[in-house]
This record gives sequence, structure tokens and C-alpha cells, in this order.
Amino acid sequence: MILLDSNILIYASKNLINARIFSHHEVGYASVSAIESLGYHKIRASEMAILQKILLGYDKIHLTDEIINRAVSLRQHKKMGLGDAIVAASALSNDCTLWTANTEDFAHISDLKLFNPLS
Repeated sequence: MILLDSNILIYASKNLINARIFSHHEVGYASVSAIESLGYHKIRASEMAILQKILLGYDKIHLTDEIINRAVSLRQHKKMGLGDAIVAASALSNDCTLWTANTEDFAHISDLKLFNPLS
């Protein structure tokens, strides 16, 4: 399974990345990515509608105790944002490859499989 980071969801909603590249994969997203992408204070109604449609097509990975514990551990080892820690922990806990445009934000996590679909 691949796990889409918030930035990839946003790029897909703006047609900056073709969502068809996901079609040969089982696709999911961390629940926090819905909050990050839909919760942007300057989001337009049209962007929100597109994002909501995209999210409906993929599996939501809900926050579990395992993900919480992994996110805590990640943040204890290196300073990182809460959203990134939850996304990384979600990918690790579900054996997913994290698709993100910000691979450098996650490069310090040795067990995390990363892919940048924009490169």
C-alpha cells in the first residue's frame, strides 16, 4: 500500500500531479492528512470539493494506539511536527511506502520507505 502525504493530496486536487499514477496501487492516507489538507484556512470551496472526492476514493488510516506510540517515539528521537510524525507512524504501522514531495522531512527515519512522485 502507498500512503499519500498531505502535499501529494493537495497537488492532486490542483492537477499538479495526475492522480492516475496511483491507480495501480492500493492507496491510503493518514487521518491527520485530511485535517491538514481540508483545514487550510484559505481553501476555496472548489478545492475542498475536489479534495473530498479524492479522499473518498482512498482508504483512511485511523489513529490507533500503535500509531500514537510510534509518533511519540519519532518525536522523542528527533524534533518533527506532529502531523509529520503521525503520517510517518501511520506508514510504518501499516507497512506503507510514503509518497511525499518532502522526502527530506522524513529521511532520518531509517525504516520508512519513501517515494517522491514529483521527481
